[in-house]
Amino acid sequence: MTYSSAGVLALIVHLIINHDVLRSRRGAAVIPAQRTYRRFLLAVTVYFVTDIFWGVLYEHGLIRLTFVDTAVYFTAMAFSILFWTHFVIDYLKEKNNSFRRILTLSGWLIFAFQMFFVVINFFLPILYSFNENGVYHAEAARYVTLAAQILMFLLSAVYVLVIAARSSGTMRLRNRTVGLASLAMAGFITAQALYPLLPLYAIGCLFSSCVMHSFVLENEKEEYREELEDRLQDNILKGNYYDLLTGLPGMTYFFELLVNKRTQLLEAGGKPAFLFFNLSGMKFYNQSLGFAAGDRLLRSLAELLISSFGVDNCSRLGQDHFAVFTDDAGLEGVLEQLFREWEKRCGRECPAILVGIYSDEIEAPDPSTACDLAKIACDAIRGTYVSSYRRFDANMYVSVQKQQYIIGHLDQAIEEKWIQVYYQPIVRATNRRVCDEEALARWIDPERGVLSPAEFIPILENAKLIYKLDLFVLEQVLEKMQLMEEAGLYLVPQSVNLSRSDFDSCDMVQEILQRVDASGLPHHLFTIEITESVIGSDFDFIKEQIDRFRSLGFPVWMDDFGSGYSSLDVLQSIQVDLIKFDMRFMQQFDNEEKSRIILTELMKMAIGLGIDTVCEGVEREDQVGFLREIGCSKLQGYYFSKPNPLDEVLRRYETGTQIGFENPAESGYYDAIGKINLYDLAVVAQDNTEDLKDYFSAIPMAIVEICGERLKFTRSNQAYRDFMERYFGIRLARLWEEAENLPEGHGKEFALLLQKCCEENGRAIFDLTLPSGESVHSFARRVAENDLTGTVAVAVVVLAVGAGK
Repeated sequence: MTYSSAGVLALIVHLIINHDVLRSRRGAAVIPAQRTYRRFLLAVTVYFVTDIFWGVLYEHGLIRLTFVDTAVYFTAMAFSILFWTHFVIDYLKEKNNSFRRILTLSGWLIFAFQMFFVVINFFLPILYSFNENGVYHAEAARYVTLAAQILMFLLSAVYVLVIAARSSGTMRLRNRTVGLASLAMAGFITAQALYPLLPLYAIGCLFSSCVMHSFVLENEKEEYREELEDRLQDNILKGNYYDLLTGLPGMTYFFELLVNKRTQLLEAGGKPAFLFFNLSGMKFYNQSLGFAAGDRLLRSLAELLISSFGVDNCSRLGQDHFAVFTDDAGLEGVLEQLFREWEKRCGRECPAILVGIYSDEIEAPDPSTACDLAKIACDAIRGTYVSSYRRFDANMYVSVQKQQYIIGHLDQAIEEKWIQVYYQPIVRATNRRVCDEEALARWIDPERGVLSPAEFIPILENAKLIYKLDLFVLEQVLEKMQLMEEAGLYLVPQSVNLSRSDFDSCDMVQEILQRVDASGLPHHLFTIEITESVIGSDFDFIKEQIDRFRSLGFPVWMDDFGSGYSSLDVLQSIQVDLIKFDMRFMQQFDNEEKSRIILTELMKMAIGLGIDTVCEGVEREDQVGFLREIGCSKLQGYYFSKPNPLDEVLRRYETGTQIGFENPAESGYYDAIGKINLYDLAVVAQDNTEDLKDYFSAIPMAIVEICGERLKFTRSNQAYRDFMERYFGIRLARLWEEAENLPEGHGKEFALLLQKCCEENGRAIFDLTLPSGESVHSFARRVAENDLTGTVAVAVVVLAVGAGK
């Protein structure tokens, strides 16, 4: 066991010393020739393991296993010598050297020679053998291989020491260490030949690897670390002045250069121009082809800018943004040539180059500000997918001043209530009561007067400050709701508009939740309005936020549906409670009939999906009538009221000029009867469409409310109004007026029959024969019941008027 114990100790020390090299699998090494040195260490590890097992097996008399283990032992030894030879050659990196070629050839010959003996020994004992008593004997070939190994290590030592003599510094020390390791191995192999039952070869391998690790590997690593530190320091220093990706001057250094360059250009009679470059569509390019391709594209643009303007006149500001300083003379021609060269280099599918130009002719700001102004000009053509340029002009300058004013005074405007919240009512189509209100921000500035939302909201969105405004609006709404509750007024839901950048600036869902919960008001009284363009900007993220709002009980509306961004596919993937149709539908109400057709079909679709509807921009009575007929449940526009501040809303209640808030207890009832499209028979027939398959659907239809003996024609389409006037002499000029006392005759008989049928069955198909002999064939269905008043709403359809039986 002494033999094996020594082997175990050698293996443990070997693994501890060389664990860092054995664990590394990288081809690119910290030290030279690490791959071949690692192979040498692995072969030595296998050798140690077989050497340990050899001692155990031999002492227990397991001759057959010992025989096989010995074969593996010699194989591992052969590989270790071969890999050591390769390591020495790779480490020194000597080329076109005859001694190197001799060493390489000798290594392979000795390896082949020893492996030949290992194989032959299975048939003829020429390398080693065991007698009948199980005693190990080294045969003649064993000594031949040992002599070859000694020669191999001596050759390696001579080769390395000769190279070391031509080296200097730490490299000479490392080369001498490699030579010493080779000499040590030759000495231990010689001793192993004299004392075959001692683990001297293993000790030699251990000694050599320890020497190598201590005086070569660690020295190499230390030198590598120092080199990395030097490179890092150089990169840090260079990074302060130049962009590492493109080699262009960095932003700070670029602006320092421009101070003198602009002075020199002005003295030479030139006109300085500052250019801001942006690549349109770079995000999509990176997503499609990867960031490595994107980096190559940026370097290509940098090369093009250098060839056009010179390296010191260009800078990469960050991402895909570049800046250039040049003479304005002939600039347009230079840019046109640059665009042509860009398309030639990259093809038509590459991002377009957008350029903003600022000239000193307006004023002479510092270089940083001048580049900012050029960026504003570039932003003016954002969204363009053809390479183009735009000059900064006086109008943009005014716009910039306004932008800076709005951003700089937002906090003051909130604190001093320059920003006020106005409320525009949303009216239920069926009862003409206010069922919701939309909170809208108005900026009344003491210096600049009234700023419209179109002026300050886009600026705040781009500056990522809109969240401050929207949370302020919510807080004002909460105060208003509490005041109305104290005044004994009905509370109707209040809607608050959110922007995409709200969600980038904070956890808007959590911010709203905290404020509403602190107020003690229920979540369903606060509606979140999000435009469809916001949804399309980051679909998955916004969908997640909508789902969070709805799971907490906050209704979510899709605003501006049909404003140019609408995609019906959105409604399949995102669940909202209401869609608000853009006011453009009402603006085109008189001009294009197809606008009314589209709106009718979209309304039918929304009803089918169980989604509530609002139409903005309602300004006339005929628009109200049309929207009620097609099933639009809520209306908003100047026909009812413009947005008003809270004090005006309360004043109207005090003077009795208000529209009136809807009683929340009746909201469900009016919601049910308001969603019926009076041009769609299917919503009335529902599951009995088979009974009505022989009748056409473009027929007279109405919603009738029945309360005791009284009737109220709440809604009707034009066909129904014509039918009532023609056959019963009843003129329904105003759809919401009550008809408490219908004239005696078939009109009243028709109404009473309708009332009876619905009270008995909830739905009915019935006939009424007129004096003319014509028969009125009708269908009716009970739609909803107002639990507060006992009023029942009935949808009635005149299926046919024809000759009686």
